[in-house]
Amino acid sequence: MLCLALLTTCIPLNSHPSPLTSLAAAEVIPKQTAARFCLLFINDNGNIYPLSYQARRLMSPDSHLHSTDSCLQTPEQLFTSYIFQQDNWQVLRLFPHLADDGSVSWYAPADDLPTSLSPEHQKYIREVLPRLKAEMQAGHWQTVNAYIDKMIKYQCQFGGKSRNTSPNPTLILIISTLLVLGFLKA
Repeated sequence: MLCLALLTTCIPLNSHPSPLTSLAAAEVIPKQTAARFCLLFINDNGNIYPLSYQARRLMSPDSHLHSTDSCLQTPEQLFTSYIFQQDNWQVLRLFPHLADDGSVSWYAPADDLPTSLSPEHQKYIREVLPRLKAEMQAGHWQTVNAYIDKMIKYQCQFGGKSRNTSPNPTLILIISTLLVLGFLKA
């Protein structure tokens, strides 16, 4: 289990009029859930880094996506809400595929998936984020956390081990966890 148990504060989404804070039927998004989601890695034009980096960059006070009404929420909460409210999850390259030659390619649910990817993996890539969104809308945070944990394991398992193709996912996961904990304590 990730070391985020201390982060249990929930912020009501519907208490702020910001367009970023209306994740359909969900009433709250826990800080720990948003922080856990932002531990996932993304491949953005060949650069691989945790979503927490994107969250802090895009949801900073000087960003056009930041709302003054959302000052009580963490960048991870705002970013997670934004991703799922706007259906931007469809283009997030969150799913690595380790090819037989050792190369790693990352895919988004909306991408054309290669035939070398098993039907089981293709189905997982296409279905996990819509299911995650539905569980978020229903406020089933334990289920949401379980989905996210499975996605993290998927990334670690299929992200490759070669420095030439991708950074070591386990090492980066540990470092990003420490960074998230450090930023949330501040």
